[in-house]
Amino acid sequence: MKIEELKPDSNFDELKVRILSKQGPREVHARGNPLHVWDILVVDETGTTTLTLWGATAADNYKVGQVITISNGWCKMFRDTKQISLGREGKMFLSDDDPSIPTKPPE
Repeated sequence: MKIEELKPDSNFDELKVRILSKQGPREVHARGNPLHVWDILVVDETGTTTLTLWGATAADNYKVGQVITISNGWCKMFRDTKQISLGREGKMFLSDDDPSIPTKPPE
């Protein structure tokens, strides 16, 4: 699957992307509990989207420029923009570098 093919409020089997930037962790409160959230800007040849990761160290093992594969992910709309997350069943892992995945947003 490619970023442009993601549909809000649906899951996807697999998405291979490059990390463009990482922001976080920031602390949010849900049901009175503090939670840590990372916002990771990712790209493929069709566009960019934000990968939201939950957990204080969720993104520590990944660096800007690396290619990752997300399996069993989830897409939703947030503030009129598509976002992806791992949801309950999703997994994320480091992949071999793939020169077909751009290092900056497509124009």
